[in-house]
Amino acid sequence: MPDKLFRGDITNSVAELTLLDEEVIGGGAGTLSYGLGGTNNGEIKVVHKGDIVQSDGFYDAGGVLAGADMKGLVIGTSCTTIGSYAFNTCTGLTGDLVIPNSVTSIGFSAFGYSGLTGDLVIPNSVTTIGDYAFYVCSGLTGDLVIPNSVTSIGNYAFNGCSSVTALYTNTPAASWVGTNALSNTTALVNIYEGPDVTGQYSATFQGGSGMTVSAWTNYPNIP
Repeated sequence: MPDKLFRGDITNSVAELTLLDEEVIGGGAGTLSYGLGGTNNGEIKVVHKGDIVQSDGFYDAGGVLAGADMKGLVIGTSCTTIGSYAFNTCTGLTGDLVIPNSVTSIGFSAFGYSGLTGDLVIPNSVTTIGDYAFYVCSGLTGDLVIPNSVTSIGNYAFNGCSSVTALYTNTPAASWVGTNALSNTTALVNIYEGPDVTGQYSATFQGGSGMTVSAWTNYPNIP
């Protein structure tokens, strides 16, 4: 699948990137290109005309926007797929990551090494979480909730999310098709199982260490 490119405009320090359906501008294969003419330290608002966010990372190969310059992210509600490396190494991103309920797939290392902080909200539309999807997102805190819609979670998907403290899931353990998805999640001490998956998780599940497994007693609500 070819990379999708964006046309960029800056208004009040917000870079608005409009996903192009047909027109290709700037850059070369394997890069996400902008018509911004320089770096920007404001928010990035991705306005989707197509159905996918896809790139090989926000690398500053042409003197434009690098990952560290990206300070905020709004994902449009027409987006159905967040592609491989889409926001990889965006170390300047802060705040909660809210993925709209139009998204069904999160690709390989889509948010790997990003600087996201706060909660991670995965909507009940996502079916696939790819390998390394949130690899070393050490700033994400609080609860990780895996919705029932998820049927495939890849290798190392949450490896290194060292500030997440609890996992809530009613998704079968068999849906974690990869390995070590929870390794190096040093603050993750509790797994709460929903009524459909009682007994499927363990203290060392997916590379975790010393986790306590108990019932999600008020499913589907989070305490």
